[in-house]
Amino acid sequence: MSEFIEQSMRTLKLGGMAREWRSVQYENTEQYITDLLRLELREREANRINRMVKTAGFRVMKTLDDFIWNNAIELPKGLTREYMEGLSFLPQRENLIFMGTVGTGKTHLATAIALKACQEGHRVRFFTAASLANILLEKNNKGTLNAYLGTLKKVELIVVDEIGFVPLHKDAAELLFQVISDCYERKSLIITSNLEFSQWNTVFGDNRLTAALVDRLIHHSHIVIFSGESYRLTQSIRRQRASP
Repeated sequence: MSEFIEQSMRTLKLGGMAREWRSVQYENTEQYITDLLRLELREREANRINRMVKTAGFRVMKTLDDFIWNNAIELPKGLTREYMEGLSFLPQRENLIFMGTVGTGKTHLATAIALKACQEGHRVRFFTAASLANILLEKNNKGTLNAYLGTLKKVELIVVDEIGFVPLHKDAAELLFQVISDCYERKSLIITSNLEFSQWNTVFGDNRLTAALVDRLIHHSHIVIFSGESYRLTQSIRRQRASP
């Protein structure tokens, strides 16, 4: 009979119940059914979050617990660590722009905030600037760009990492501009860059397009400056010094 019950639950796609129904204590019928349903709802919510995290496309998983805040991270007036970590910028459709030298924690913090957004049920996508540009070019060449842009419209937070590492092809720059323009006052962006805004024309290759892009981007943005030495370089030096 137990095998029949468990198999029936799986047939009905009640995976949470199928795994844990034996652990539920029976006191009365209402309590027992309620506890079974809570098991299933908890399982489905966990699976939904896992799917959202997978769909987001994180390159690596980074959490806020692992992030080290230090005095080299300069927050603008009015912005607090709690405001960012609490995702308060999302309902306001504000952007976070992390600027600074390589290895100072920009990508870690961007990933950690975006991961928390996923875990709280927000739709998120994570790209490097180069990878998003390549995707847009490919979709455009295949004639599926509008459909792809339609999927991005359903997203609440888009992370564009590493603007400045690779100069973009003219067509790619224009397509990336379109994506960022579509986000304006509709959703939030987290941008990381090793370049100051005045140098972005070296990436996008067009002064007017760059000016228009920056204008839209910073209107509802908090700009966080990361300075100091590379965390990865510092850790590497420490390991080498600690080696016998």
